[in-house]
Amino acid sequence: MWNGFSREELDRAYNNSLAVSNSAELITAWVTYSALARNELKGRIGIPYGPGERQTYDLFTAGEGAPLVIFVHGGFWQNRSKNDFSFIAPNLVKAGISVAILGYTLAPSAAIDQIVSDIRNGIRAIHAAVKIMSPKHDKIWLIGWSAGAHLITMALDEPSVIGGTAISGIFDLEPVRHCYVNDKLNLTPESVLQNSPILLTNHFGKDLDLFVGDAELPEMIKQTLDFSNYRNASVQKGRTNLLKGLNHYSIFDELVNSNGSIFSSIHDRVRN
Repeated sequence: MWNGFSREELDRAYNNSLAVSNSAELITAWVTYSALARNELKGRIGIPYGPGERQTYDLFTAGEGAPLVIFVHGGFWQNRSKNDFSFIAPNLVKAGISVAILGYTLAPSAAIDQIVSDIRNGIRAIHAAVKIMSPKHDKIWLIGWSAGAHLITMALDEPSVIGGTAISGIFDLEPVRHCYVNDKLNLTPESVLQNSPILLTNHFGKDLDLFVGDAELPEMIKQTLDFSNYRNASVQKGRTNLLKGLNHYSIFDELVNSNGSIFSSIHDRVRN
């Protein structure tokens, strides 16, 4: 039992794929559209920032001097690849925003501490590269979805980062330690304390906008709302948005479409 949940109940409470009946079809579409996006944008693919196979990033530039966003994918720290998410880039690039999509080592090959370290090292490598290309506009806005929202929040205190957009995130790792996700993630009580943003202040002082769909699993919604309350209690800057009718996957529509609420929020943050 954890907080009134049995193991079976908690497994269902964090199983986003099971909760969305067409999740497999959506992910397949993402992969297809991502391949088309890479072909269309002709970005730099698989730039290494470390020796590991997944310690690479892709960079799609909108030209010299364009603001930069870095996207970090989800997959409960153990699934998916940066290659699955190139589809988010085309409309951002068309709007004059450069996009880097950051890969990282997955569990069980890496513990959560190393995964967070990968994100920090990737941000630093991307910043160093962009600073050479666009020295007058070298500050970074982070975007993360699901586990990626957790990871960008853990790295929000990087000096090159001005803020972030956390979509459908997980900010308290304690329930994750008690469900199926931890079979590969191998969280310990100590690593939960060290890597739960809702217990930390490293993200204080930076703008952080939170988005979650109101058709998501209740525990996923609670993660965002509880974290929003935590930040608000310390008067931290950022907007919290509960998006009507959207689930853990369809929420990407608001990022991909140029008239979407997440897209518009990011555009306002980096272009103004």
